[in-house]
Amino acid sequence: MLQGKFDILWLIICSGLVFFMQAGFLCLESGLTRTKNSINVAIKNITDFGIATIVYYSVGFGLMYGISYDGRIGINNFMPNFSSTEPQIPVFFLFQLMFCGTAATIVSGAVAERMKFSAYIIVTTLISSSIYPIFGHWAWGKNLSNFTEPTGWLAKLGFVDFAGSTIVHSVGGWVGLVAMIIIGSRTGKFGKNGEVRNITGHNLPIAMLGTLILWFGWIGFNGGSTLSFSAKIPSILANTMLAASGGMASALIYGWIRMRYAEATLPLNGALAGLVAITASCHAVSSSDSIIIGIVAGILMFETRNIINRFQLDDAVGAIPVHLTGGIWGTIAVGIFGNFELLGTGLDRISQINIQLLGISVCAVFSFGLSFVILSLVNHFYPLRVSVESERQGLNYAEHRASTELTDLFLEMEYQKQTGDLSSNLTIEPFTEVGQIAERYNLVLDKIRSNIKEKEDLTSQLEANLKNIQSDLSTASKIQSSILSQEDRIIGGLEVGIRYIPLTEVGGDFFHITELRPGIVRFFLADATGHGVQAALITMVIKTLYESLNKSVYSVHEMLYYLNNEFISSFQNLNQFFTCIIADIDTKRNLIKYSSAGHNNQYLISDGKLTKLPKKGRMIGVLRDSKYSAQELDFRINDQLLLFTDGLTEEFNQENEEFGEQRLDEIIKNKGNIAISKYLDTILSLQSDFLKGIALQDDTTILGIHRKI
Repeated sequence: MLQGKFDILWLIICSGLVFFMQAGFLCLESGLTRTKNSINVAIKNITDFGIATIVYYSVGFGLMYGISYDGRIGINNFMPNFSSTEPQIPVFFLFQLMFCGTAATIVSGAVAERMKFSAYIIVTTLISSSIYPIFGHWAWGKNLSNFTEPTGWLAKLGFVDFAGSTIVHSVGGWVGLVAMIIIGSRTGKFGKNGEVRNITGHNLPIAMLGTLILWFGWIGFNGGSTLSFSAKIPSILANTMLAASGGMASALIYGWIRMRYAEATLPLNGALAGLVAITASCHAVSSSDSIIIGIVAGILMFETRNIINRFQLDDAVGAIPVHLTGGIWGTIAVGIFGNFELLGTGLDRISQINIQLLGISVCAVFSFGLSFVILSLVNHFYPLRVSVESERQGLNYAEHRASTELTDLFLEMEYQKQTGDLSSNLTIEPFTEVGQIAERYNLVLDKIRSNIKEKEDLTSQLEANLKNIQSDLSTASKIQSSILSQEDRIIGGLEVGIRYIPLTEVGGDFFHITELRPGIVRFFLADATGHGVQAALITMVIKTLYESLNKSVYSVHEMLYYLNNEFISSFQNLNQFFTCIIADIDTKRNLIKYSSAGHNNQYLISDGKLTKLPKKGRMIGVLRDSKYSAQELDFRINDQLLLFTDGLTEEFNQENEEFGEQRLDEIIKNKGNIAISKYLDTILSLQSDFLKGIALQDDTTILGIHRKI
């Protein structure tokens, strides 16, 4: 029974310290979540304590500390009327209320960024009204007329949990785990192959401040659990600090060894795990034992984090590794390290450990089972999780219509993305980081608008010139057709099939085949941006430059280097580009020497094996002095080479499904021994069947080369 004024004063002070831990949880959880959800997390931390207060006063306190019915439940003291003549009762209620609020708050961090605010109120009500007070009665139930007389059935068996490793922290952890399972992980947290994608909180310094506040508040958490201002308090507080430091150090060092860098949240969650673990036994262990308990807690916290990631359970702030695992370990540690004289249960060590395990198991079955049944039922009729759109938008705005400078910035940028309207600058918030971002973004917009205007002027000029030749389009088509001879041919021992399909009368593809000298045939294939007359004019430029350079003895990658510089020097104001490939087939050395300037992957077929010639190098016309590389591959008798422009693969049918490289891969793998020219027709026929009557959207050129001798 609380007797002296100092006892009452001490418990009031400790209640204030534990209440201050709510501020620690608020900083910790909001700091470890993204900006778009930080307000939502903060509101939950304020609201859950208010809800817990009302519910615990109305129902929970009576269930926990009412007159016991067979050690299983309290049956009176609901909505008690506190009197100034018995101050020990309201101050005891006040202290226990803080513990109830802490248990509820643990869930907030575990399910942050995707649980509805209303659903979280339901969870808080569930914990405060039934799960925490009923299990609390079993383990902490007391006769309010004599605080030394336990009434709960677990306490009578000898279960010891001094300040709530299991009763407070594991209860919150089990309910948080249930909620995580039911609502699932945050969008994008896990990849298709199970890889974990770290979602970094927006303000880690604030999270670390929250940890220090919690550490400070634990003085009241553990120190107040004496329920008296006694000589035990200094050793209890010393043990608390030692365990926290041990957990911080072990998590940091162990994680550093495992991850090869000092991850920022390890000291934070390691210290909290040590605090949770020592909570059950801080009154009955030595100082050295406290350090060991903290060290083990830090390591277990790290490993639990890895385990829940493997099961693709998304704990936004690490609540489960800290509170659930730390609580379980701390409760077991009572039996392993506890001084039996101080425990006062009359049990031997094995019996004490067994009772501790029983209490842990009962808490798991009751807390997990009851919350799973109730929350699953609620979720069936009223989904606990926010919509995908709300999650993407952020719960600050979706749940509370609370905006931040960053949210406003994103909304303005999203409007520009959706509408394509870049005519207006973003609003600049003065003297803020977001304002600085907006200012820099506006400078980029100015440059983009300038470039667009320049391109529009150049395009207008080019279109004006193009109008002069529109009437001669048929003539241009005949000229291009004569340049691009589409007849299949035999050259240098190579059978060459050619299929050229312009989108209109003229196209933006260009190819050239020439025998440089006996035994070496050069293939050149280019694809200009756009199509129609404008692209056809670019192909004329390409032809002129290529043929002038081809007279010199340049290797394939040297050709691309000089072709790029010549194109930029002569036509830099056109703002046009093209991709191309050059392949020299040397039948004497049985080699292909191949170089690419941004062209899509090409195919080499040898002994039925398909090899892709990779897309390398920058497009022609982008950057002066671009470097290009060459690749050599074997090319023997009966080997085949397929060269094509992206008009073959980048075609879409009515379902907006792309013909694509993967489909082409399968077609080529099943080629068999069909003649190369006939097989080009087969590919185009399969493409036509795929498009189902949809017209081609780009020029298409295919060159098939089969080495006959």
